[in-house]
Amino acid sequence: MKLTKCEQGHFYDGDKYPACPYCNTDLQTETAIVHTSETPAAEAAAPDGPVAGWLVVLDGPARGRDLRLGVGRSFLGLDAAATPVTLSPDAPLGARQAVVVYDARTDAFTLLPGSSQELCYLGDRAVLEACPLTGGEELKLGESTLRFVPFCGGGFHW
Repeated sequence: MKLTKCEQGHFYDGDKYPACPYCNTDLQTETAIVHTSETPAAEAAAPDGPVAGWLVVLDGPARGRDLRLGVGRSFLGLDAAATPVTLSPDAPLGARQAVVVYDARTDAFTLLPGSSQELCYLGDRAVLEACPLTGGEELKLGESTLRFVPFCGGGFHW
């Protein structure tokens, strides 16, 4: 291995690359040590267990589709096409724009802010603290508007 330093101060293997792979990203391959590809978008995942409610996309990408909400926490975000999705519990924190919680003990839904820098809106207000959900509320994720439809509550719960 020939350790080489480019004009920008990057160190690289001169035996493997004819020029700095950090500065010349065309030199990078799947087997390279340096990868600059974007991290994959968070994958959508239906919640485990029974359905507790839905978010129906009223406007924006995926208009007319629904997102299934489960018992406990349902993480919300956007996929690579800016379509609203429910995320798996192991989704990156930066992908989580909001969380809808159904607490079976209290038979109540709550909307919480996510850990993403992107905000979720309830009506026209940014979700910065816990907000109760009863049904019919409109949320905004990215360019999409969603309506909350509870299944549990009002005398029925799992």
